[in-house]
Amino acid sequence: MIFSVPKMTCEHCTSAIESGIKAKDPSGVIATDLDHCLVTVQSTLEQAAVRQAIVDAGYDASAA
Repeated sequence: MIFSVPKMTCEHCTSAIESGIKAKDPSGVIATDLDHCLVTVQSTLEQAAVRQAIVDAGYDASAA
C-alpha cells in the first residue's frame, strides 16, 4: 500500500513514520520517497491501521 504524506520533508520525518508503523507491525517493510512524499508499506495490518500509525506519528496521510 502507498500513502501520500505531503509534510514528510526530511530524514527525521521518515524515521518518525517508520517507527510509528513498526510499533504496530514490527515485521512491516517500509520504503519512503522524500522527493515525492510517498510511503510504501508491506504489512499484515489493514490500510486504515497503517494510515493511523502515520497520523499518530504526527503526519497527515492519504492513500496514493
